[in-house]
Order: sequence, then structure tokens, then C-alpha cells
Amino acid sequence: MAATLNLSYQYQFESAVIREADSRKLRLATFGGVERNPYFFTGRFCSPKKTADLLLTLSEISRTRFYSPGLLRERMIAAADPVVTCDGQRLRFEVFSVCCGAYGRFDLQESGLAGDWISSGTTNVDFNPPMRAALSCVLDSENVGLRIGEDSVELERGAGAVIERKVKLPVRWLKGFVEVQAYQASLKPAMEVPALELLKVIRTLSQPNILQAGVVSYLVPQGRGLRISQRQAPGAVPVGAINRLKALEPILRHAQTVRIYSCSEATSAFELCLPNGSFHFVLSPEASRGFSGEGQALADLAKGSGAEILSKVKGALKWQDKLNPEELAHNLALDKEAVKNALVLLGSRGLVGFDLSEGAFFHRQLPFDLAIVEELHPRMHKARQLLEDGCVRLRSNRTDLIEASVRGSKSEHLVQITSDDFRCTCDWHNKHAGERGPCSHVLAAELAAQAGDEK
Repeated sequence: MAATLNLSYQYQFESAVIREADSRKLRLATFGGVERNPYFFTGRFCSPKKTADLLLTLSEISRTRFYSPGLLRERMIAAADPVVTCDGQRLRFEVFSVCCGAYGRFDLQESGLAGDWISSGTTNVDFNPPMRAALSCVLDSENVGLRIGEDSVELERGAGAVIERKVKLPVRWLKGFVEVQAYQASLKPAMEVPALELLKVIRTLSQPNILQAGVVSYLVPQGRGLRISQRQAPGAVPVGAINRLKALEPILRHAQTVRIYSCSEATSAFELCLPNGSFHFVLSPEASRGFSGEGQALADLAKGSGAEILSKVKGALKWQDKLNPEELAHNLALDKEAVKNALVLLGSRGLVGFDLSEGAFFHRQLPFDLAIVEELHPRMHKARQLLEDGCVRLRSNRTDLIEASVRGSKSEHLVQITSDDFRCTCDWHNKHAGERGPCSHVLAAELAAQAGDEK
């Protein structure tokens, strides 16, 4: 059974689409934020139908399990509500699929909204069935208002003013938000195609519940369009379990172009460029590999960045939509590379997200206790235990090379860490070759080297 964290959410009201005279107003209930039950934004959508479609697709992703192990279909997680960040210029809605193998984010720019930006922050948004049903009926000719939060309702128990919902939050879900930032930072632009061309390809795919685990397909550029191939080709983008792209079919008609990002491990991302924002869809290398179990952020958690530098960069976070390392370095009188490392570390702790559109981090803070993030990784826990038990013997601790002998449960392993790679003689590393992050022995060596630098 998957590990869970028991959290209690208190929503001051139900999310709803309210009819007022000849218009409708979308009121989203929130939990948490900068202060209790705050307003982040109040106003209306400039393109009601398009925005409603995008929010519904995002909600559908959060309720979809693209992969079920064996014949067991675990129940859908209760914590399927999107995380929303307001930075004073845009609203960002983020979700994960139930299996954590797909990440979706809808960024609604200021140009797509009309109203007042009241405060900045990150919170959970309640997407209940009645609200989704109402959104599905929205027309572009309607005047649909948006109001996130409510500051006039007093907290009352037993009188119906407060809705309490007990949520079992899977550890996978929280870890996935942390891990996907590390993956996105490694993705590179591969191609840009008209949205209609990607739609043509998606319509040839079978439904996403018919998946073949481990199958990688390739999107190959062909003129202005694309074709699917089962073989690698020049300029091709590998996509694991490509049927998952069917989730984008309902909203591609709203996009102008699609930017496709890729890396060598078949992790892929699709950015739908919209008139007033963007929609991101990031896929894990395989349907059976959720972002939460990958461990790409573990190396960042182990490295550290110096307490003073990290504290300064963290203190400079003010809900920026784009964090510029050069500008931060100048303002804080710090080295640019040190600031970059600090941002990566803050990303691994859930304090910043990564925007593929800008190729930069942005400030947002997940509305959970992030002090436990590191403890959620078994490999990190084991690495700290190895260090505590005296199982790590450093042979070299230079800036360009760390070498160590790490005593495992059955034998001693040799670890080598350079500025851009790591190696270990253990079976786990030989099997995965670093594709799922560092093993516990590499992490233990990194922690030992960091401790040696601090002496």
C-alpha cells in the first residue's frame, strides 16, 4: 500500500459557478496562502469558454491514472485538487496525474484576465464535481467572473459555513512536484509545430488506457508537420507511452503552436502556446515510471549550497514570475554560479518551479510542510544512515573529483563524482546507470564531502 500523509483541508465554502443577473462568476475555494483565506485575484475571464476548457482538461489530468500495475487499479487519490500560484501577473494551475507519470500546468496571463490582483501566494483549489459540471456549460458569450479566496466568511463549525475534508495525500504526489522541476530544467527545445499538426497525430492514437509499458515512440518532423515512428530518426523526439498525449486533444484547437522539449531519457514536454497563456504537459520516460520515484532531485538535496548563500537567495524570493540568476547575483553581491546552485536546491525543496517557456525558475511555495521532503526519499535516508554508521571513507575531496569507498550491506563500493557525472560499483547503479538519480552510496559520498568542506 502506498505511503500517505494525512492532511485536513478546511474550505470556507464550496467552489461554484454563481449566476448573477445575466453573468456567471467562478468562485474557487482555497486552503492556506499568505494569510488565512486570502483573496489572490478577483475579476473575470476575457475568454470564458477557452479558459473553462483548459481548466477542465487540467482537472481531468489530475483524475486520470495512465498506468495501473498488473490488474490492480488503485482508487483515485482524494488530493486531486490543483495547486494555484498567483504572482500578481498570472495564475499558474499545477496538477499531477494519479499515477504521477504526467504533470500539467496552465498559466493564465494577465492579458487573459480583467480585475484586481490583491495578493501573491500559493494554495490549493477545490475542483469539486458541481463546479466542473458548471464549467463545462460555459459559453464564450457569457461574462464569467473569477474570484480566488474569500475573506468575509467567518470560520464556523456545525453551521455549514466550513467544509472539512480529510485527505490522504500520497507521498508520491508531493515528491513528484519536487522531482519534475529537476526534469524540466534538463529539457531542451526540440521543435515547434502548428497545433493542428500535433492534433492530426494525436487523433491516430488509441485511448490512453491502452498502454504498453516500456514502449517508446518517436515524433519525427516531416515538413511543417509530424509523423510517428517506432525507430529513431534525425531530429526525432522520443516519447514514452505516447497515447498519454490524448489528454491534450480537447484543447489543441485553442492553441496556435506547440513547442516540444526533449532530453536523452525519453522525458518529453509539450507547451501549447495560447493567446493569453500557455499549457504545459510533461511526460515521464515510461507510463510505469512516475516522477515521484525517479530521484533526480536527490543529488541537489545532497549537495547543499552553503547556508548563508541559500538563506540570502531564499530571502530574495518575492513571487517573481522569472528568477534571473545574474540579477539576483548582482543584487545580493553573490557569485552567479552560486545563485544558480541555490535556485536548483530551492527547486528540489519545492520553493520554486521551473517554466519551460522562460527557461527559468519562478517562485512558488507548495502549500505543505516541505521540511519533510528530504525524509520522503528512502535513498537519502539510507545515505545519511551510512554516513552516521561510519561506512564512508573519502579518498579524494576536490572540487572536480570526489572519490570514496562506501561499505554496503554485502560489499564495499567505489564511488566517483565529477562536476557532471557520478559512478558507483553497486548493482543498483549498474542497472539504472544514473537515469533515476544517484544511488544511496553516491549520496553518502556527497554528504561526506560536504561535511569535510565545512570542517
